[in-house]
Amino acid sequence: MTLEAGFPLQLKLDLHVHTNRSSDAFTSPKQLAIICRDRGLDGLAITDHNVLSVDSSDEVVFLQGIEISTRDGHIIGLGLSESVPRGLSADDTIRRINNLGGISIVPHPYDLLRSSVRPHTLAVRPDAIEVINSSSFLHSVTWKRARKFAKRENYAMTAGSDSHIPETVGRAYTEMESTSKDTASVLAALKSGRVSPVGGPIRVSERVRKMFHGRREEN
Repeated sequence: MTLEAGFPLQLKLDLHVHTNRSSDAFTSPKQLAIICRDRGLDGLAITDHNVLSVDSSDEVVFLQGIEISTRDGHIIGLGLSESVPRGLSADDTIRRINNLGGISIVPHPYDLLRSSVRPHTLAVRPDAIEVINSSSFLHSVTWKRARKFAKRENYAMTAGSDSHIPETVGRAYTEMESTSKDTASVLAALKSGRVSPVGGPIRVSERVRKMFHGRREEN
């Protein structure tokens, strides 16, 4: 659906979602379209660890994505036609994403307990900084630092739940102005910075629920 110029769509997309293709996640890709509809999302990005998503939907927007383990921390790539290998430097990873015509995002940039890139050390500029990550520990500190850096350096700011279980999908999302719901338009909106981060942290009970999911899978 394409609208007339000057009347952009206001879309809500969770740009950081894991499925059971990640070893530490428990959401089936088959659940995601229903979850989006139930929670008022227009779509999401599937960003499994080192596995490029190939999922599509006729009902909501699915952005093909991947969360890549670089030597310096995690980098998200969206809109890619092929995977990017793990183990490169963060700068080389961003270059690969750029060469493939994708969008690069630094997720949870200042988290202390996860593999996080410090964006001020990068020589290659990514497309966006994730300033709200629902799964962050000490989020009042890390989100503030990420937002301060992104504003100072004029980066697009995104939000994602970093969900690993169905219950937390959509806890954070990125609002964007797009002329259409097709993937190219959504990625163009992200690339141009027509985005705003929205959301909050997951609850302690949901962290415990994720642990329960893991134990249930082991049994």
